[in-house]
Amino acid sequence: MPQWHSGVNQLGGVYVNGRPLPDSTRQKIVELAHSGARPCDISRILQVSNGCVSKILGRYYETGSIKPRAIGGSKPRVATSCVVTKIADYKRECPSIFAWEIRDRLLSEGVCNNDTIPSVSPFDYYLL
Repeated sequence: MPQWHSGVNQLGGVYVNGRPLPDSTRQKIVELAHSGARPCDISRILQVSNGCVSKILGRYYETGSIKPRAIGGSKPRVATSCVVTKIADYKRECPSIFAWEIRDRLLSEGVCNNDTIPSVSPFDYYLL
């Protein structure tokens, strides 16, 4: 926890106003969820609001990332035709595949690396 903080939330947790939750806390949220803890329990354990826990888990399940979204800045990465073809293949094999599963497969099969992986939202890949 930072020594300089903006405030204390209703659960007793400290935060820095306008700054994302630290990656270590984000990782703990995902680990607790994977071990079966409910979002309300995670909220109490880590002293983070329910809304924050839900938002981080939602983003993780959608994209596979615990990182916060960029504030301002760069354009989103655009998928190449090779990547789009692979995503379409995955969708044909398993129509109910999640966006985060697609990202995992693109990375594990070497189609993309961490610098070239597109941000695959559920809306984007359903269109394929």
